[in-house]
Amino acid sequence: MAAVEHVIQKNTGRAFVVKKGQILRVMGESTADFVVFNLRNVRERFDQARTKVAQGKIYVTTGDVLISKYNNVMMTVTKDTYPGTHDMEKGMCSTSFYRKWGDKIFEIYGATWRKLGRKRGAAPKHGCWENLAKALKPWKVRKEDVPSPLNVFQTMVINAKTGTMRYAMIRPKPGTHMDLRAEMDCLVGISACPEGGRGKDLKVVIW
Repeated sequence: MAAVEHVIQKNTGRAFVVKKGQILRVMGESTADFVVFNLRNVRERFDQARTKVAQGKIYVTTGDVLISKYNNVMMTVTKDTYPGTHDMEKGMCSTSFYRKWGDKIFEIYGATWRKLGRKRGAAPKHGCWENLAKALKPWKVRKEDVPSPLNVFQTMVINAKTGTMRYAMIRPKPGTHMDLRAEMDCLVGISACPEGGRGKDLKVVIW
């Protein structure tokens, strides 16, 4: 089957049907908020906790799997060229997140942003929750049923003693990608995270 390419513009979301056995590649230089549903029953969806507990770790990379709320394997990571780790702790941004927690978030994470040479810009008018909800709406996925995502290309440094988090300096370079093989017929939602105004477009390839 020929590969099909798609572009997800920054601070937008798209949904993709990925049939069992197909490979989805997500490629980019900023965070991709990634969620998965069983195409045949969208009530079955990706679950952060089950994915972590069943594999005994909080990160996934090549050879690891994404697990559903029903404890079924949904996708397998077949290739991962990102030098950092992919977050499954921080969740996703949203309109209310920026409005209610913007100052606090900058207080916590702003030091890393400044080291990266980035200033705090105007808060985006919407975030990944809205992007994903809009993209998944044709499949009758309710906004409140969009699960906490796998944050591809987002590395968080977690203090093992206190549990505090901060952004790492690691960033994906051009060409960085993660490949995932569908282990069931999947509906995949991806948001090109605004990253507080610093996000970029993403590319998705399916074959």
